[in-house]
Amino acid sequence: MNDHDLTARLKSVPVPERSEEYWNDFPARVRRQLPRRPTAVAPRRSWRAPLVWSGDFALVAALVFICLQYHPVQAAAAAITRQDRCFHEQLARLDAGLHRLILNTDGMGYLLAEAN
Repeated sequence: MNDHDLTARLKSVPVPERSEEYWNDFPARVRRQLPRRPTAVAPRRSWRAPLVWSGDFALVAALVFICLQYHPVQAAAAAITRQDRCFHEQLARLDAGLHRLILNTDGMGYLLAEAN
């Protein structure tokens, strides 16, 4: 069966006759069959929401504390300050041309040399 045959068959079926009373009562019947609106329900407070917020706050506070306490930039700055202090101490110990300060892979050291 193709579209043309189906359209012809549908048009051949007679439309049922309805009385005037049917059409007058039709809107009221439709309104009765419509679903009623649900009544508004007040939302209940959940005990989990404050617990989750407090847990999140504690986690963030702990992470901030750890990041501030063990920040790698602070450790690097402390190491540079320590090396700078050591360098100045080594310079202060130098005698008048007898020693030369060298920096090798093991750290700082003296190289004994003849005075010129």
